[in-house]
Amino acid sequence: MKSALTDACTLKLENFEGPFDLLFYLIEKNQIDLYDIPISEITDQYLDYLNAMQELDLEIASEFLVMAATLLHIKSRMLLPSRETLAEDETDPREELILRLVEYKKYKEVSEVLKQRETQWECVHYKLPEALPEAAHEVELDVSPEILRSCLIQIMQRYHEKMNDVSQKMHRILNREKVSLRAKVKELLTILGRGIKIRFSRLYDLTKSSKLEVATGFLAMLEIVKVGRAEIEQPTDFGEITIMPAGSCSFAEPINIHEDD
Repeated sequence: MKSALTDACTLKLENFEGPFDLLFYLIEKNQIDLYDIPISEITDQYLDYLNAMQELDLEIASEFLVMAATLLHIKSRMLLPSRETLAEDETDPREELILRLVEYKKYKEVSEVLKQRETQWECVHYKLPEALPEAAHEVELDVSPEILRSCLIQIMQRYHEKMNDVSQKMHRILNREKVSLRAKVKELLTILGRGIKIRFSRLYDLTKSSKLEVATGFLAMLEIVKVGRAEIEQPTDFGEITIMPAGSCSFAEPINIHEDD
C-alpha cells in the first residue's frame, strides 16, 4: 500500500524541472519564509521525495542527488553544538542556498509572465517591416508665361462648359410640362357629354401634342371607362381606339381622381 507521500509524488514528480524546482515546491507547500528555512524539516521531506522516486522506479538525475548532499551538509552544520562566541567571519550555513533560491524565485516569476504573454500573443501574426519609399523631392519647373496663359484659358473654358450644362439641365427641369390628369378627365367628359363618338387619335395626336399629354389623356380615358361613363372599341390589336358615351349616364357627376397636381 502506497503512502500519501508516494501518491503525491506520482502526481508531482514528473513536473519538477530540477532540484531547485522540487525544493521551492516544498518551501511554498509548507508556507516557509524563504529567509528562515527550517533546514532539518526541508531536508527530511526532500529525501522522502527522492525515496518515493526510487520506489516508483523513476530515474533520479544527478543534480537531485547533489542537492540532497548539499542539504545534508547544511543540516549537519546546523546540528553542531553552538558556541557562545562565534568567529566574526562565520556565516549562516543556509546563506548560499537562500541566495540561490531567491534568484530562482525571481526567474520563476519572470518565466510565468513570459509564459502568459506567449499564451496571449501566440495567435498574433506580425507583418515584416518594409523599407519606406523615398520622399518625393520638390522639382522646380521652368514654365513660360505662354504655357500658363494657355492652361488658364483651358480651365476657364471647361468651367464655363460645365456651368452651362448644369444651367441647361436646371432650365429643362424648371420648364417641365405639367399636365393634370383631373383636367384631362374633365376635358373628355365635356366632349362625351355632347353624345358623340370620337377617335382617340383625333383628340390627342402625337404630331400636335406632347408624349406626356397623350399619355395623360390615355389614363383619363381609362379612368372614365373604369367608372362606367364611357366605352371604347379597338377592332384590331394596336389599331385605332374609339371612345363613346356609355348608355345613359350623367356626365354632370364628378369623378374622384387621386393625383399630385
